[in-house]
Amino acid sequence: MQGKNEQYYQAYLSHHHISRRRLLRGVFHPVEKVVEKHIVRLATRPPFAAEEALFLIACTGCGDCVSACPHHLIQIQQHKAVLEIDYMSCNLCGKCAEVCARHALHPAFKKDTELRPHFSNQCLIKQHQACSSCQQQCPQQAISVDLVVDNERCNGCGECKISCFLSAINLQQMPA
Repeated sequence: MQGKNEQYYQAYLSHHHISRRRLLRGVFHPVEKVVEKHIVRLATRPPFAAEEALFLIACTGCGDCVSACPHHLIQIQQHKAVLEIDYMSCNLCGKCAEVCARHALHPAFKKDTELRPHFSNQCLIKQHQACSSCQQQCPQQAISVDLVVDNERCNGCGECKISCFLSAINLQQMPA
């Protein structure tokens, strides 16, 4: 695990400002919770990605993660890393995070693509027919028989999408 450099902390602090008043409130009133704004992802990011605001600052589009991905699922679009799960699922191996010198991707961040399956009307289960392909192929067992996705278990690998022979599953960004 590589250490975080000064640029990383400057980028982090530029988006997480703590005033003296807020700092003292935290010392004297530690039960008060501070709710930070969560910026919605502008694109599909690889697993182990920093929060979007920090990711946008840290990612330079160098392409190291593209080269490191054994399945070629990462592309550079608009000078930022983007995950494309179209023909193969992501096994969340972490190689992209290991090579990211700027820590836009880092093993300490969430091992999740933040993508979740959405089932179209072409899905056989929605048509009241028997099918369990996506449920059987899900390594996290996050899809129930009535197509409810357990967001805590799902890591957005895309195995369900790839396993669906009708292409009735698309992956969408998890709501903030």
